Amino acid sequence: MYTVSKALNNADGVSARSRELVLKATRELGYVPNRAAQELRRNTRSSVAVITASTSNYYYIDLMKGIERTLRLSDRTAVVADIAAEGVYTPDLEDATIRNLIQSRTAGVISTLTLRQENVELLADWDIPVVFVDSHPPENTGLPSITMDNAAASLRVGAHLAEHGYPDWLFLVYPALWSTRLARERGIREAARLHGAELTVLESRNDAASAHATLSAHLDRPGTTAPRAIIAGNNPMVHATLTVLGERGLRVPDDVAIIGFDDFAWAPLLDPPLTMLDEDSEHIGVLAAQTLARLIDEQLDAERQGRSPTPVYRPEDSREVSADLVIRRSCGC
Repeated sequence: MYTVSKALNNADGVSARSRELVLKATRELGYVPNRAAQELRRNTRSSVAVITASTSNYYYIDLMKGIERTLRLSDRTAVVADIAAEGVYTPDLEDATIRNLIQSRTAGVISTLTLRQENVELLADWDIPVVFVDSHPPENTGLPSITMDNAAASLRVGAHLAEHGYPDWLFLVYPALWSTRLARERGIREAARLHGAELTVLESRNDAASAHATLSAHLDRPGTTAPRAIIAGNNPMVHATLTVLGERGLRVPDDVAIIGFDDFAWAPLLDPPLTMLDEDSEHIGVLAAQTLARLIDEQLDAERQGRSPTPVYRPEDSREVSADLVIRRSCGC
């Protein structure tokens, strides 16, 4: 059994022939090593969790690309836990997910949603470091976050719409449970005030079907006309906006201009190509993974030296990145 264990863990002291025989037998038997048990014994902290909130948003695809590319450099892997599938969030699912991650001995957490205070404290009790991306940590926790300057980005979106002279805007946006909502709305409201535009804010659940129903119901109200410009708060909102306008025979941008948040790969391939706010989520994923990997490595060093593995966060672990407004034709350019 000792030789088998060393062969499975790629340790020294096993001949190439013996290692190949062991690996061949495990493949034939369908054996899968219990990584959680190995973590308990070796404490290598090799797997981290990425908590997402509705993976229908293309933002997460590029985010994961940056996270996984960075973690590979330290021989770590990432698993995804979605706590708001199809845009529907429940506290019970968040609670269950956090407990499962602790039981599986996850080395750290990257969360795209502001977790409940109780769960942040529970992770801290188990010395599991947490980095937030595209969201802010609970107040007064001192936990790191990597976010876009959403208010400034929204001001740029509004300023560009004002250049076209559009008098009325509609902001179709997801709930404030996703903390970026507040800053994005604040920036859009300020831009409308500065440029004298009439603004309607329309909140939907964070999925395309709900956003479609919300926007359709709004346009069906007696006396309501389509706005001259729609700002779609993320990818599901973009999807719903394009669908609703197409169903009603409204042309983009001749009848209604569109600007969306969170650029995605096929936005320039649509007709017309979509003007989008690009926050480069892959780069955000790289920064988050680098921060988390450093925290985990510091914990391992502390344990080797007989010190407490409590994560040590630094002020510079929290930062805001800038975004680019990628101008195409859906805005009227």
